Amino acid sequence: MNGTVLPKIQKQTAVGQAIEYLRNYILTTNNYEMTKLPSESKLASEMGVSRLTIREALTVLENEGLITRSQGSSTAITTFARKLSERIDNAGELGKFINDCGYESTVDIISYSWERCNKEEGKSLEIELGDEILVVKKRFLANGNPAAYCINRIPKMFLLDNEIDEKDLGKSMFDFVEESCNCQLSHDFMEIIPSLVTKEIADILKIGEKSPILRVDVTKYSMEGYPVMYNTEYYVDSLIRFTACRTACFR
Repeated sequence: MNGTVLPKIQKQTAVGQAIEYLRNYILTTNNYEMTKLPSESKLASEMGVSRLTIREALTVLENEGLITRSQGSSTAITTFARKLSERIDNAGELGKFINDCGYESTVDIISYSWERCNKEEGKSLEIELGDEILVVKKRFLANGNPAAYCINRIPKMFLLDNEIDEKDLGKSMFDFVEESCNCQLSHDFMEIIPSLVTKEIADILKIGEKSPILRVDVTKYSMEGYPVMYNTEYYVDSLIRFTACRTACFR
């Protein structure tokens, strides 16, 4: 993949549009007694797409915990989905999530640098060891208190312009990546890693060195399946908590 340029995206794919429509339908419907979605064939007919497109969209929504499916049964909307207003990974930016938690969100540290990727970064971004990446670091505050620290890594090969304006880095990194790489983000893979606070993180988040901290590694993918951003995020647990929904699997 080294040297590959992401193809230009003119509009969403049919699957992407179906995912967006169905997700919005599930999360914004006023009918709280609704527990099931229409059949795949009915959804395909009403939306003007193939059943395969609907099936692929439902697979994504099932992985997000919004629906459950079993062979021979209709698609059920989870209780978790009916309680959600929005998901942090789809809302756009951590700052909005902090605001929704009842805090005033600000960003007081923004820096960027060009670096050579290490083995871990290269593996997550599917690029060669030593390939150049853009590294953007942000500290988020909640009511003036350090709440989160994010390290965002983007392969240089995907950026349309290597001249970086710091003002652009102040907005959502999702928007920055989509505009700067001319792509559309589709999904991500998240890994939660128990960690101890290093001196660097202790100084940034104003917490005790070697104390436990929640670290989340996230790799974000384009609609074509390319990893276009790899993030490491640290959260102060007294200010930010996450709830996960897991679907049961019986064999």
